[in-house]
Amino acid sequence: MNDFLQPADSDFRQAQARRAPIRRATRPGEAKAEAETLGSILARWIKRSGLAHAGDRERITRAWEEILGHEAVHTRLDGLRKGAATFVVDSSTLLSELNNFRRQELLEGLQARVKAPFISDLKFRLEKRA
Repeated sequence: MNDFLQPADSDFRQAQARRAPIRRATRPGEAKAEAETLGSILARWIKRSGLAHAGDRERITRAWEEILGHEAVHTRLDGLRKGAATFVVDSSTLLSELNNFRRQELLEGLQARVKAPFISDLKFRLEKRA
């Protein structure tokens, strides 16, 4: 009579399959797992999300302007990802110069000024300004 209130067997099995596994108690002789602190969880998340380097954007931008000089007005820092700082350039001529002739000099200058070992590569892409 109340069949509509009971879950179908297939629904129940699917829900159990989606459920996270239950941690079992440690067996005798097994090392107990220490509970992880919220601080360590947050620190790991911040590092993975890239927020750890958010304060470095301004320092990188200032150092970039010092290294590049007056040509810096034609570029902007677009992002930091997986060790690469990506800059948008509004001139194909400047893009070619930065990519082919000045990349290593600029990378070493940034690493020295910002003390940023997390920057291991520079990438440039063209974006015309309107």
